[in-house]
Amino acid sequence: MAYDVVGVGIASLDMVAVAAAEPQLGIKQPVARWLEMGGGPVATALATMSRLGASAAMAGAVGDDAYGARILEGLRTAGVDPVGMQVRPGSSHVAFALAEPGRDRRTIFWHNDRAVLDGIVLEQALISSARALALDTHIPAAAMQAARWMRAAGGLVMIDAERVREQTLALLPLCDLMVVSQRFAHEVTGLAGAGEAAQALHVRFGRLALVTCGAAGSWCADAGELFHTPAFTITPLDTTGAGDVFHGALLFAVLRGDPIRRAVRFASAAAAISCAGLGGRGNLPTLDAVERML
Repeated sequence: MAYDVVGVGIASLDMVAVAAAEPQLGIKQPVARWLEMGGGPVATALATMSRLGASAAMAGAVGDDAYGARILEGLRTAGVDPVGMQVRPGSSHVAFALAEPGRDRRTIFWHNDRAVLDGIVLEQALISSARALALDTHIPAAAMQAARWMRAAGGLVMIDAERVREQTLALLPLCDLMVVSQRFAHEVTGLAGAGEAAQALHVRFGRLALVTCGAAGSWCADAGELFHTPAFTITPLDTTGAGDVFHGALLFAVLRGDPIRRAVRFASAAAAISCAGLGGRGNLPTLDAVERML
């Protein structure tokens, strides 16, 4: 197969500021640091997998602006082949992240142009060339088509579902690994407890369901068992992209054959390492670094 993983989703340019003091609205405030880098849920998950040693490619779209050129270059720099990325008239996806050092909290503002993201035409050969497909919920029609192709090819499908969007619930039965935020799990199941929600998602869709809870770790329901994996105790510099790193590391571990409990622990270690840097790709973990933390 040409790639270990192909991703279909958002690639962005992230502008990351580090708060110098408690953020407040309505006033002017200095920031301690500022940097810009590639981001996006699927894109950063793919960059993580590449850093760990997997081969990765991405399909999606950027605008024909300067941000789009930087996003594509950021993918190449991270070792992700942008072979399936299209350049279309309009604005690229951009995000502003405000990090608060020492806290499991960051604030993100983002913007994208639906004229760029709607109607993306994928190549079936590219999707089917990989062992696995990584999805987010930003471009649902393309994600649905890619998931059907990958299921037909016998590959693995993982979704990063942060919030309920158009077609998301119809997409879930096509996914082997449902890795969702606590907010998403609550919206879909109505259950406040992450463990209960993970179990309910697993029963409803018949797939592995993992609910991420930030510093509170994660809950996973699969094959008749439900288990909690605590997060590593750290003092984060920035938690931006930690969930994306978690997704990439989890899929990497699953593809290499790790039992699911070890795969989740592996992903937790990778996410913790990423929090020592700024932005989603500021401190991507190496395989040696994750194994040392474990």
